[in-house]
Amino acid sequence: MDMMFYMKKNKEKAAEKEKERRQKEELKNVLITDTAETNIRKQQHEGEKKWKAEGRETRANLKDVVITDTAETNIRKQQFEGEKKWKQENRETRANLKDVNITESAETNIRKEQFKGEKDYKAKERETREGLKNVVITDTAETDIRKQQFEGEKKWKQTGRQTREELKDVNMATSTFETDIRKEQHEREKEWKQTGRKTREDLKDVNMATATIETDIRKEQHTREKQAKETERNTKKANEDINMASAFYG
Repeated sequence: MDMMFYMKKNKEKAAEKEKERRQKEELKNVLITDTAETNIRKQQHEGEKKWKAEGRETRANLKDVVITDTAETNIRKQQFEGEKKWKQENRETRANLKDVNITESAETNIRKEQFKGEKDYKAKERETREGLKNVVITDTAETDIRKQQFEGEKKWKQTGRQTREELKDVNMATSTFETDIRKEQHEREKEWKQTGRKTREDLKDVNMATATIETDIRKEQHTREKQAKETERNTKKANEDINMASAFYG
């Protein structure tokens, strides 16, 4: 079976190779004429040749040109001279100061004090760590409180797991006293919402701009509240002035 399969595959490969040889033989005398692609490539090639020839001609024409001073070259010369002068001054300054001995000053004294303080702080810290590395921390009030909190949390979690375990087989669909109360509350809430919708529907054409006893009372309350706030602000301002005067005169 395998031999027949391999023989069949070899025959197919030989047929494909024979077909390729025939196609190559047929195409070897074909003359490819101009196409749109070959025309575009010729134009690109001619343009590139022309651009290169112009570049060579320009360089040949400019090789004997002497560039005289211009505004740009003058600015660059000034910048270059200034930079040279600045570097020379720096070199001379460093050469003059290389033998200068800087004595103590206020700044150096402050830096010395800061450095000494930092060294003392680090030395004290190292000494503290060295002294505490063999210290065994025993129970403290904080650790006792944390233990109690941890034990309480463990007990609470255990109670929760036990409660869920006991309630996993309880049928919550059966009616209980609590579910009856919730149903009654839900019905009352539905009736209350329905009454509110009906009231808004009945009052939608009522003109609320007309004055009523309730609006008069609210206006009076608002006016009294404004007056009370204004009085409180004035009192605070007067107390601030009194405190400032007391502080000023002792």
